Amino acid sequence: MKNKKLFYGILVVCILAIIWIALFVLKQSTIPPTTSDRSNFNLIFRYGVGANNELNTFRGTYTKDMIIDPSITVDLFLSTAELDRIYQKMIGINFFDYPENFSVFIPPGEGITRVTPYSTYYFKVEYNSKIKELSWEDNITNEDKKAEKLRELTELIRDIIESKGEYKRLPSPRGAYL
Repeated sequence: MKNKKLFYGILVVCILAIIWIALFVLKQSTIPPTTSDRSNFNLIFRYGVGANNELNTFRGTYTKDMIIDPSITVDLFLSTAELDRIYQKMIGINFFDYPENFSVFIPPGEGITRVTPYSTYYFKVEYNSKIKELSWEDNITNEDKKAEKLRELTELIRDIIESKGEYKRLPSPRGAYL
């Protein structure tokens, strides 16, 4: 009788230990790493008509498309918190699972609505010693969840750029794209 109680006691402790370890491992694998070490996460983000605007966190620069005048490049650095916001958004939208050349999927027989001029996007992201590149010509306005998520990411990055004093001090371009 004592052996049975001892056996069941040990069995319960082992099962609880296995559950605790499994939950710990699962929790660790689902939490994306932060970007507290800036060397683990950098990006080049080009956007706009012809993707002529560029944020480059590798070099700490921003280049603004001046349309009819030469582009202007200034020093522009993102904080660790800003880089972390971008990285967490990328994780949230499964950015690293997007194809290298993204486009909106149009089911057969469905009409296509295009816009011109349109923004072109290019990402080169270095994270955890890996490189992810993505290009996208955002000229189709048909509803697409992945495109909407990607637009949220581009809007976040642009909002961060445009909040910086370095950006605000840049002149407005002369002219416009038609």
